[in-house]
Amino acid sequence: MNRTTVGGPELGGGRGAGGVLVLVDPSGAGNSPVAELLARELNPSVHLRTDDFLRVIRSGQLPPHLPEAGRQNATALAAAAQAAFAYATRGYQVVVESPAVPAALDTFRRESRATGAALHYVVLQADPAASDASHTLDTSGLTVETTAKTVLTALTRRTHLLGW
Repeated sequence: MNRTTVGGPELGGGRGAGGVLVLVDPSGAGNSPVAELLARELNPSVHLRTDDFLRVIRSGQLPPHLPEAGRQNATALAAAAQAAFAYATRGYQVVVESPAVPAALDTFRRESRATGAALHYVVLQADPAASDASHTLDTSGLTVETTAKTVLTALTRRTHLLGW
């Protein structure tokens, strides 16, 4: 059931254009089966995890929840955004998985504006009242497969497109 960028859902909006989906999945804890399914359905695709950009720091890494880790966290998110849009501008559909709402979502907006590649933002939440309702998808009672299909529908309809 792999969809190609010709005739299937495209994050970029058509004609083989790439785009980026920032998928926040707090329950995934950095290993979301929804993100993995989405990456398999979009073609060609790339699956990036924001946590991986923190894990590559070899010396001086701080736990990301500490206030003094701000520069480290911002740098890792900037690297994730730049990598995502580098792939997107070359036609890839990019799923960026994050276990929490990125504090620097504006970094992704800047890259979207600079490259012209579309940016989608979806927060998977079992309690949608706890998040930004316009970008939240209520996953209570949904299977992983149904959640992934619902996200694909949202991408096709461009309902979670994040403006600049």
